[in-house]
Amino acid sequence: MMQQKNTVTKRFLAIIFSLCIILTGGVVAFGEPGEIYEDITTTTATTTTTRPMDGESTSKSEEKETTTVITKEEAEKNLADQMTELKQHLAESETKLAKFDDSSKATEEYITALDEKIGYLNEELTILDTQVNQAKSKVAELEPQIETLRQEIGKLLLEYNKNLEQYNQLKEEFSATYDAYCLRLEAMYISGNDSVLVALLTSTDISQFFSRYEMIKAVAKSDTALLKKVNTQMDEINNKQSGLNKQKAALDAKNKSLTSKQNEYKAQQASIESKQNQIAVKKIAIAEDRAEADRLLAEYAQKTQMYGEYMYQDEEMMKQVDAEIYALINGLKDPEDVTTAVYTTGSNQVSVTQSGDNALFSRSNAALAMCYPVVGHHAVSSPFGVQRATHMHAGMDFPCPVGSKVVAVQKGIVIKTARRTDGYGYHVMVYHGTDAKGRKVVTLYAHNSSILVSVGQTVKKGQQIAKSGNTGRSTGPHSHFEVILGGTKVNPKNYIS
Repeated sequence: MMQQKNTVTKRFLAIIFSLCIILTGGVVAFGEPGEIYEDITTTTATTTTTRPMDGESTSKSEEKETTTVITKEEAEKNLADQMTELKQHLAESETKLAKFDDSSKATEEYITALDEKIGYLNEELTILDTQVNQAKSKVAELEPQIETLRQEIGKLLLEYNKNLEQYNQLKEEFSATYDAYCLRLEAMYISGNDSVLVALLTSTDISQFFSRYEMIKAVAKSDTALLKKVNTQMDEINNKQSGLNKQKAALDAKNKSLTSKQNEYKAQQASIESKQNQIAVKKIAIAEDRAEADRLLAEYAQKTQMYGEYMYQDEEMMKQVDAEIYALINGLKDPEDVTTAVYTTGSNQVSVTQSGDNALFSRSNAALAMCYPVVGHHAVSSPFGVQRATHMHAGMDFPCPVGSKVVAVQKGIVIKTARRTDGYGYHVMVYHGTDAKGRKVVTLYAHNSSILVSVGQTVKKGQQIAKSGNTGRSTGPHSHFEVILGGTKVNPKNYIS
């Protein structure tokens, strides 16, 4: 009997000891409330320490972009330096022009100085046009980049708001769980550490002891589940918070990039507008200076009787005329290819049969042996080549009274006659055949008062084809003469004698 009591007592004490170990471990497992927030802080800190790595890769990307920008900036700086240099030249030109009084403006020196200024203004226009084109190109690049960034930000924002809503819901659930956890801690604190043992030891019998033991065990299990739920929810919140931090960083970076590109876009647009205004002002100044230069040139020509063209033609009109001339020349067939000279003028095709003395030259330098285009007038008012600072003179000018005899410098076929009020005025073109190198030889006679031949007519060397005049852009009565060799305007003085 005594032995049975001792056995029961030993088992009872063993159960109490085991229960104390279990309960003690369970209480320690709960920890202190502060430790939960320390875990959250630690998690956030860990998230923060990983962000510089992302920032580091972003920094490398920014370094590459900076390298590209520097190259463009250097190009822009070169243009800016050129503009600064031009402004200095313009200031010097203005100083030079200011030294002339009204009585000395209709002189070669003043007109040359004014042309020099116009040349610098033209260079300024070229640079401004280049800068405008650069800015427009940049704007064209920025527009799709800005649109792409806006779309990316929109997607990121939707995802961020969705995750933020889930995060707030998790926080609410965690708050309820944590409140329950805190109530259990408070109850355990009030009951004291010995309450479990007291409840067991004050049992009146074995049955009550086991009943209380099972109840305490169930409470401990519930508390453990509550702690596990707290820890699980805390991990979910920390993970969601980490994801939100990354998304927020990505959103901030995208918004920063968008703001930067929008600012750059506005700056480029402002630059375009500013430079276009400058171009408009420069064009007005150039037009005024050109008109002044032509007026003074005409006055100077009247004094010296050395007439020629005005320096400043309508560029677009002259390009059109030149295009027509070159198209006409390109349409000519070589004399040796056919027995008739075939060429096209406008929509009409004209052919002339070659025979005897009227035949075109075929691979013969005799085509280059030319006489003077105006009988008895060999003085030259404007030679071939660059005139002053801005004007390329494509022929030679021979001053002569209106009605002077203009002749074909070599035998050939009339391929064009035109009566214009601008540019060349009344002018004639003659095709002479090909030189020893197979180059087509064409001559042009401009500013006539009347034309005495028609397209398709054959002419002999020295035969009158027109009367000189003062039509088109002319400062006075003269004959403008050009030699076009193989499609290129060359110096006539090398071929006339």
